Amino acid sequence: MTRAERFANGDRNDRALPLVSILINNYNYGAFLSHAIESALAQTYDNFEVVVVDDGSTDCSREIIAKYGTRIIPVMKENGGQASAFNACFAASKGDIVCFLDADDLFLPEKVSTIVQIFEDNPRAGWCFDRVQEFDNHTGERYAPTADWQCGPWDARETILSDGVAPNLPTATSGLSFRRSKLAVLLPMPEIIRITSDSYLKLAAVGLEEGWMASQNLTLQRIHSTNAYTRQKIGKRPIMALTGLKIGVCLYEQVPTLRRLAITTFSRGLGMCWISGVPIPDYRQFAGSFLRRVALPTKAEILLKATYCSVRTLLADSRRECMVAVKS
Repeated sequence: MTRAERFANGDRNDRALPLVSILINNYNYGAFLSHAIESALAQTYDNFEVVVVDDGSTDCSREIIAKYGTRIIPVMKENGGQASAFNACFAASKGDIVCFLDADDLFLPEKVSTIVQIFEDNPRAGWCFDRVQEFDNHTGERYAPTADWQCGPWDARETILSDGVAPNLPTATSGLSFRRSKLAVLLPMPEIIRITSDSYLKLAAVGLEEGWMASQNLTLQRIHSTNAYTRQKIGKRPIMALTGLKIGVCLYEQVPTLRRLAITTFSRGLGMCWISGVPIPDYRQFAGSFLRRVALPTKAEILLKATYCSVRTLLADSRRECMVAVKS
């Protein structure tokens, strides 16, 4: 019988169970923060800690965190972005297994026990991602789940290393869980990635380790008007473009074995910057600095891929506009 099964059968001996760290990152989400913390504290698994990092909030977040006293581990810091929040909460944690939770999202009660069981059953898995269930903040309505979700064991390392192309990973920060020993290779991460920093962790983890895609519904992702990225129709592409540039550079410099993937990621980001209305100073200096550091053949490859990406995106946009015109 596994440790997680012993727990499910009523064994509450914490020493027989791995410690799980639930890491909540928060910035000005005081309206949702208590719900996230309560969902973490309500886990059916006993041996866990909840680390809440506040990234310099200016709303009521810190007052809310203070109310929980010793039930959580608070980390207060100046504003530095999501990557810096990841680094800070990981440094304050001790768990053998680490689960991330955005402050506006929720864990279902059986989330941690299920993740522990998956890692117990799959000792070679370094990470476990679950498909988050999006729901509307006002109505509570749940959106249809992502269709292209391949459950079970995953090992995309050979394809990523040879082709430099990562598979689609349709999950969010709150769907990411890792063995601590594997996450410690990735954290602390470069703090220039201030938003959608989970993309760096996902790409690096999948490129370095085999893992598991959970079939269970374990996480709820809240959709609201102040989401910085998810389901936003305006301003999303520039964020994707700049984040692609930064993730590409960080992968290239931090994880040398994933340089093929880094080049592809950077190239796509650069191509999108060209066509997405990103102010020139915001990306030209950063991209130019990186291009000056790489070898000439690599620079040529990047520019060619970026051109291909930008042309393909423009053509796709044109086709969509034509379809809309025909339907109207």
